[in-house]
Amino acid sequence: MIILTEKAERPYVKNILQKELVKLQSELSAMKVKACASEKAATNPQSRCVTVELSTYAWDQSNKYMKIYIDLKNIQQLSKENITCNFEEKSLDLTVSNLDNKNYHFKVKKLAGSIIPSDSSFKIKTDSLVLMLMKKNQTNWDHVSEVSIDKKKEKIKKPTLDDDKDPSEGIMDILKNIYDDGDDEMKRTISKAWYKSRNKVSEL
Repeated sequence: MIILTEKAERPYVKNILQKELVKLQSELSAMKVKACASEKAATNPQSRCVTVELSTYAWDQSNKYMKIYIDLKNIQQLSKENITCNFEEKSLDLTVSNLDNKNYHFKVKKLAGSIIPSDSSFKIKTDSLVLMLMKKNQTNWDHVSEVSIDKKKEKIKKPTLDDDKDPSEGIMDILKNIYDDGDDEMKRTISKAWYKSRNKVSEL
């Protein structure tokens, strides 16, 4: 095409050949880019995987370990090199690469307690992954993360007194709310106080 353009003598013909040459060069360049992208995808299958953010898990604990259980089907078929977990004193970041053409990511930004990163690890089980977090202090955690603690606090109703009600009724409403939202120990304490209060009234 370049030779024909150089040999063309008529301006009209030469103009047409130049336009065709530019068009062919553009198509060739696009084909090269597409071929290069296909080659990269073939050599790096992970680039084609969709990343799934994990938020569902179960947990258990002992004095030494906080254990987090994550369900991942066929995880036992994956090479251990495809699983990385970065443990920090107050956080963890898990990445599972190329499991059935998907990547998985799980992160806890603020753990409810401190851990020893160097003594923490993970275990591959059938269709699940277990994160073993070595506790810095051998105490029980109420939750895995500080976010869970904050959410529990938000659920607790703030007691308020109704100005239109009798003060004694308002106090009873507050106690009822505390009883409904409290744990077993709180409920036992309130029930015991009510029982003693009623007995005193009957004695009078």
